[in-house]
Amino acid sequence: QISVADENRRHVIFPWTKQAGLKPKEIVRAEGVHVWDGSGKRYLDLAAQLACVNAGHQHPRIVRAIQEQAAKLCYAAPQYATEVRGRLARMIAEVMPGDLNKIYFTSAGAEANEYAVKIARTVTRRPKIIARYRAYHGATHGAMSLTGDWRRAYNEPGMPGTVHAFQPYCYRCTFGQEPGSCARECLSSLEEIIQIEKPDFVAAVIVETITGPSNGLYVPPEDYMPKLRALCDKYAIMLICDEVMSGWGRTGEWFAVNNWNVVPDIITTAKGLTNSQVPLGAVAVSARIAEALEEKTLWAGSTYSGHALACAAGIAAI
Repeated sequence: QISVADENRRHVIFPWTKQAGLKPKEIVRAEGVHVWDGSGKRYLDLAAQLACVNAGHQHPRIVRAIQEQAAKLCYAAPQYATEVRGRLARMIAEVMPGDLNKIYFTSAGAEANEYAVKIARTVTRRPKIIARYRAYHGATHGAMSLTGDWRRAYNEPGMPGTVHAFQPYCYRCTFGQEPGSCARECLSSLEEIIQIEKPDFVAAVIVETITGPSNGLYVPPEDYMPKLRALCDKYAIMLICDEVMSGWGRTGEWFAVNNWNVVPDIITTAKGLTNSQVPLGAVAVSARIAEALEEKTLWAGSTYSGHALACAAGIAAI
């Protein structure tokens, strides 16, 4: 009889690696902070898989919510209203900072970042998006174009209109400064890039509020996020905060931006939103953007937007 690992190797393409020589570990069970392999060996999941199982594996309340929803309604097309989608959207809006009170649902964090770009371009009628080096925003075409680490090179050419800037990398400052005495050259450099690219052509700046572990977990200086918000306001540019990894309690706040009392125009999130029991992402937008979308068509959509099972998981997770 073929083993589970061998069957996977025969028919599954695994991510982020060449396939030759792979020996994937079989996971058969998970509970709380532990997972078990095919031989019955138990492991402490210090990574919470992909930093997405915020409430522990197989959380009984979330599992029960999925089971109960499955018995009633697994799926409805996104043009229909469902009780779980409306309730989850309200619950997300209630914990979002400021007036981010309208939600577009996606299937994952990368897709959420793609939709954030579509929304920013739709509302502003501007083509360019400024992202940062040493950042990760997802593996889909547009999200990988926004990504500023070494993986982007292997996926280029990317999305037109993407520009990259330097972020606050205080451990080894790009500008040769020390954290306690620098003049935030990372921000003055960003402003120069905005001016060179022409502010009237820049729709948004997208940042990981706290740079994720893919690139080193950089917490910005205390004044960085408020000054970034002010810089975006100066040029009427939207601020998109990617909270796919830093959201849902990972910093002690609902979202990392709350640590600096900053309200972006758009927050993207996923992962801990459903404790990853069912895939779900979300784009939360400000009241101003929501009002603009009343009259401007967002030329985008996805089959699984607001999937009923995922929404039930999200309600239970929150």
